[in-house]
Amino acid sequence: MITHTLDHVVLTVSDLARARHFYGEVLGLALHNDPDYLGGSLYFMVGDVQVYLVRHAATPPGDRFSEFRVGLDHLAFRAPDEAALRALAQRLTAAGVPTNGVEVYAPSGKRYVAFRDPDNLQLEYWLDAP
Repeated sequence: MITHTLDHVVLTVSDLARARHFYGEVLGLALHNDPDYLGGSLYFMVGDVQVYLVRHAATPPGDRFSEFRVGLDHLAFRAPDEAALRALAQRLTAAGVPTNGVEVYAPSGKRYVAFRDPDNLQLEYWLDAP
């Protein structure tokens, strides 16, 4: 297999309206509706990659994400600079989203903000420079 990028990522959510609020209003991502994908979904772009938010009918009620199951551990978005890290940390705090603010990953000295979406998926905003 030869590839140079991801095409798309699909994240299962338990409540599409709640996901719309979190990803669109709290994080400020530009969300787009896709009524034809899996009976209706949302997506946002990360560069050329579509990240879909879908609600599957078969998802058990009350299900929560756990990085300790086989599969995805977390999803990290690249921050352009430290000001963007600090701005997101403030935005999350103002919205009542638990976060430790800007942290330092000790092995590399790189900075990031870690937080979780409403379904417990760990997300990071990562600055690739120490």
